[in-house]
Amino acid sequence: MEKSKINEKLKDFVVIGIGRLGENVARHLFALGNEVLAIDKSQSKINRLVDKVTTAVAADTTSYDVLFSLGVQNFDCAIVCIRDDLEGSLLTAQVCKDLGVKYIIALARSEEHGKILKSLGVNLVIYPEDYVGDKLASLLSKPGVNELIELTEEFKIFEMKLPISWENKAIEDINIRKKYKLTIVFVKRGEEVISPEPDTILIEGDVLVVAGESSKINSVANLINDPVDIKEQLERIFSEK
Repeated sequence: MEKSKINEKLKDFVVIGIGRLGENVARHLFALGNEVLAIDKSQSKINRLVDKVTTAVAADTTSYDVLFSLGVQNFDCAIVCIRDDLEGSLLTAQVCKDLGVKYIIALARSEEHGKILKSLGVNLVIYPEDYVGDKLASLLSKPGVNELIELTEEFKIFEMKLPISWENKAIEDINIRKKYKLTIVFVKRGEEVISPEPDTILIEGDVLVVAGESSKINSVANLINDPVDIKEQLERIFSEK
């Protein structure tokens, strides 16, 4: 499997191409507290996002000068969601690469389209169903955290890597329930699933299954600094559909 790791947290995003996926991921990234610049050549599509993202602009995304003037080169991640305009998708991805955007994700409509995007230096090519916009946004904003079950709109169950700062500590000493309003449901240690007790010692490599409000998980996600295999996690999400 091709590895595509993010070695530092992504905090600001430019989403280019406001179709269903582009609009969905832009809205969710912004709702998760990120700076989001949305760009599309269609003013009517941009109008839907005016108060849903940090900045929404109608512009020609295939122009180096235009994207440079919008400051795209200063963003951590560009997500190119242009699917039906092959030339526009490729030119936009190339411009983002030329501008030096650190991490580029692009939507492909076919394997051939994806191969060309990869040859341009796109870090990750995805072939998503429409539903994945919110999950992609959540994944990019919370590396190391994967949403498993949505019990209600606010209360969810997450799977997360063990933060380094929690290693070799007892659950009662972390005080996750009082500090973060979250509950550790299970601890996955290799092939073993542990029902946690207050004195359970967490060790390197543990994966926690945690329940609580989605807004609270952001604080815990900020403690996770490990590189994340985005492609592997996205493929896992797709396989759950």
